[in-house]
Amino acid sequence: MKPSCCICYTTDPAYLLPTFVSATQARRHAMAHKADIIIYSFGATPQAEAAFARASAAENIQFIPVPAKTISGANAMLARLFLSRYVAPDYDRFLYIDGDTQITASLDPLLDFPVPRGQFLAATDPMTFAAPGADKHGREITAYFSSIGIPLQEQHRYFNTGVLFINRDGWEEIGLEAWSLFEKYRAQTRFPDQDALNLAGLAKCIPMSLTWNFPIFMRNARVAQQIRPRITHFMGSPKPWHGVFLPWGREAYQPYLNIIEKHPALGEYLPRMKKSRKIRYFFQQNYKYGLETLTWAMNDRRQRILNYEDSLSGAPGWKQFEPGPHLA
Repeated sequence: MKPSCCICYTTDPAYLLPTFVSATQARRHAMAHKADIIIYSFGATPQAEAAFARASAAENIQFIPVPAKTISGANAMLARLFLSRYVAPDYDRFLYIDGDTQITASLDPLLDFPVPRGQFLAATDPMTFAAPGADKHGREITAYFSSIGIPLQEQHRYFNTGVLFINRDGWEEIGLEAWSLFEKYRAQTRFPDQDALNLAGLAKCIPMSLTWNFPIFMRNARVAQQIRPRITHFMGSPKPWHGVFLPWGREAYQPYLNIIEKHPALGEYLPRMKKSRKIRYFFQQNYKYGLETLTWAMNDRRQRILNYEDSLSGAPGWKQFEPGPHLA
């Protein structure tokens, strides 16, 4: 029996290989009767489409090229807004996942959650844990949220759009409103697509554990052991496919090498970095390790993260899941 849920990715040519790696992990960690895995590709060459279609078929993943006109000429970053247009009508729920992620444990408990009509699940963005602070950074975030029209009492609910579990019923309206807001305000916003989705959908968002969208830098906040992430989100730069850096090490870099060994034709699609930039990022990441340990692990931001997680256990219709393994 065909599942009524799909785990979907949207990608441009630059993210083809990283997205494929995450998708293979999703396939390994989601039971086939619960969800199909689909990569929607925008703008890839026929050669790339053929290579990834073959590799995807071998991994029990669907690879579907989508014309740019389907998403009103927007780029792949915004394709999540238009999911209702090109995801087959058989699926009534979508688990959207960014390509700069890795999945290390079962997704089945999340897939079992009955997302209500007109709503979706998302984890709060890490900015919200800094915003209440009395320091300059916290005040700047609060001021920014206010400047884009998010009321002070709602700013703690600002969500990250890297992982979204969506009920199809109602998403078209949310997505189209977000697209309209994006076009109207993109020059005035710092995170145009994410800000637009928050402005359009904040009232319809159900908070989700960071287990399902764990920002990699939070390892420096020393909360991974408590949260035990199943989906790790590599926000910012460098990315794990660029090499072995703090805070992830070789464990997060190795999957890209493994997939190329298994599918050699994909080797040319591994994003590469100049040696000079790698050296710069090596020192940057070591500096950030010290700074983020000091500013996140050793003050009240860490406790806010843990309080957020604790608060979900009492949320209506929510349940805590057994923790999965996390990156060491």
